[in-house]
Amino acid sequence: MPARAAERIRPLILVVDDDPGVRGPLEKFLTMHGFDIVAAESVDGAQDLLRNHQIQGAVIDLRLPQGSGREIVLSIPPPTPVIIFSAAPEESGGLEQMRPNTRLILKPFSLVMLVETLHGMIQSLVARR
Repeated sequence: MPARAAERIRPLILVVDDDPGVRGPLEKFLTMHGFDIVAAESVDGAQDLLRNHQIQGAVIDLRLPQGSGREIVLSIPPPTPVIIFSAAPEESGGLEQMRPNTRLILKPFSLVMLVETLHGMIQSLVARR
């Protein structure tokens, strides 16, 4: 019985993007596909959420007002899955190679591909435990 209860737990995902036109649909799509969401539009907001929630993954835009998404990515302990999304691949500065379990997805991106990538990263992490 406990295994079934564990299967029903929805992973908590941190979504960080300053554009409500991106953040809102992304939150809705992730929720429809089995995730619970906490969302922020700034580095400070994301850091507050990280202090108060134990996330199982994150989707982070690198270009944010008043800071960089890099700060958030680096503050999330590995091996928590992180998807970085950016219009310019050079903005990542190689974070996806430096930090374990980090992927870069370029804008514009497919929501389906993002969800499949996130599910795969989380399932891979669970399988290793």
